[in-house]
Amino acid sequence: MASLGYRLVITDFDGTIKSRFDPVAERDCQALKEMGQAGLVRVVATGRSLVSFQRDWNPKMELDYLIYSSGLGLCRWTPTGPGEHIFGKIFNQEEQKLALAGSLALGWGFIAFKAPPNSHAFYYFDPPRSERTAGFEARLAQFKESSEPWPGHDPGVPLAQFLIMAPALGFAELRDRFQALASGLSVTQSSSPYEDDSQWLEIFPAGVSKGAASQALVELLGFDSSQAVAVGNDYNDEDLLAWAGRSFVVNNAPADLLAKFEPIKGGGSALAEVWRLIG
Repeated sequence: MASLGYRLVITDFDGTIKSRFDPVAERDCQALKEMGQAGLVRVVATGRSLVSFQRDWNPKMELDYLIYSSGLGLCRWTPTGPGEHIFGKIFNQEEQKLALAGSLALGWGFIAFKAPPNSHAFYYFDPPRSERTAGFEARLAQFKESSEPWPGHDPGVPLAQFLIMAPALGFAELRDRFQALASGLSVTQSSSPYEDDSQWLEIFPAGVSKGAASQALVELLGFDSSQAVAVGNDYNDEDLLAWAGRSFVVNNAPADLLAKFEPIKGGGSALAEVWRLIG
C-alpha cells in the first residue's frame, strides 16, 4: 500500500496520460505496474466508450477497473480486457424526453448514444441550419459503422447520453440555456479531443458522473473517498477531482482547475509523477 495510506488511484485517459496521437508512455505504464505491486487499485475514468477505450488500450497498461462514458458504465479490467460489468446507466423515460427536447431546442446537431456497454453506437442529428464542427465530422467518419441518422422521432430504444458540439465562442450561453431547458439532468462541459476549438456539452441521466461512479466503486471495495487519488486535465474531471482525497491536474489544464488542484507535469509522466509523490 502507498505510504500515505491511499488505496486507489483513478486517472482520466485522454489529455492526462494519453495524447491524441501517442500511446500511454512507458513511464506511466511502469508506474501502474508498481502501484499494483504495492496493493493500490488502479482505475481509468474516461469519457470514451468501452469500445473506444479498448481500441487504444495497451496490455502493458495494467488496470483493475474501468469507468467509461464519463460514469455511465463500470467494469472490472483483466489482463486481456473487459471483465465483469458492474453497472450501466441509462435515461429513464422522462429524462430521455427532456434531454431530447433540450437538445433539439438549441438548434445544433447532436449525437445520442445507446445504452452501455454499447455506448459507442449512436444516432446523429444534423439539421440543415446548423454548421457541423470539425469534431462532429471527425466523429462521424471515425465511427461510421456504429452510427445511424436520427430517425426523426424518439427511436424507442434506451439512450444513455446526448452530446452537443459547438464553437467555444458563445458556448457558456448555450450551456446555460440547456440547463434552463432541462434542469435535473447531469450536464458536463469538456474540450474537444479533436482539437478543433469546439466545446462539448455532455448530457447524462441524473447523478451520472466520474465522481459518482468512483463513489460506487469505493463502496463496493469497502474504501472511502479520502483514500482515493485522482488525476485529470479538464472540466469533465472536476467532480472526480473534488471528490477524491488528493487530486492532481496536468499542467496544461484550464487555469481555474490548476488553481484548485495540485499541478503536475503531463506529457507522458503524469502517473509516474503521482507515484513519486504518494508512493
